[in-house]
Amino acid sequence: MEFRSIIDIQFKGFDRSVFEKSKEWLDDSEIKRLTNAPETDQESREQWFQSLTNRSDYYIISAWRGDNPIGVVGLKYITKSDAEAFIYIGEKKYWGKAVGIEMLKYIIEYGRTLEISSIYAKLLKENIRSYKLASRFGFKIEKDLDEKSILMRYY
Repeated sequence: MEFRSIIDIQFKGFDRSVFEKSKEWLDDSEIKRLTNAPETDQESREQWFQSLTNRSDYYIISAWRGDNPIGVVGLKYITKSDAEAFIYIGEKKYWGKAVGIEMLKYIIEYGRTLEISSIYAKLLKENIRSYKLASRFGFKIEKDLDEKSILMRYY
């Protein structure tokens, strides 16, 4: 499937400045709830960031609009067959502005370079925007994870 660009987004590495910005985003109660981000302390976050350079099971990149980072997208738990996608748009003024479309398109295309057979996403049932976005790209509900979450998969 070929996807066309809707909004001009640049993708750049996940460096210290974006890491610091992402901590602010994930401390926002609404973003934390919608992404189901776990509670972590500063030391744990720092250890995670330092671990990125040595991990082959984790890919993370930042999305930029102009000179500002606006979100993060990546794959985690990467295996030879699949990986879990994650996306969050930290700058809320870009919610509903097609940024998520560009981010999901990017990570699907990256997944193809890895030659994995599927990408899955764990979504909160209440996160209707994420559900609609994933469905638009062909993700299908695979199962309920619990009363609040579903797993969707793209082949």
